Amino acid sequence: MDQAEWVIGLVASFVVLIVVLKSKANMVFRFLVQAVIGSVLIYGMNQFFLSQNLVSIIAINPLTVLTCGFLGIPGVLLLFCVQILSML
Repeated sequence: MDQAEWVIGLVASFVVLIVVLKSKANMVFRFLVQAVIGSVLIYGMNQFFLSQNLVSIIAINPLTVLTCGFLGIPGVLLLFCVQILSML
């Protein structure tokens, strides 16, 4: 009976490990997708502002990419709001 308990514990631990790794991989994938989409939005908004002869340019650097990755589209809006407030 002792061996059966070890097998059940090992299988349960393996299932928990798979579930945890899957959720972590999902979080990393989501972060990367949001970072890429945010960077593309920043680039597009910068090009739009340049075509309108406005000076609001947000640089694409590690800090802005991290902000976009963690916050998503609201992070992009936050970056542009901070830039607009700094121009006032």
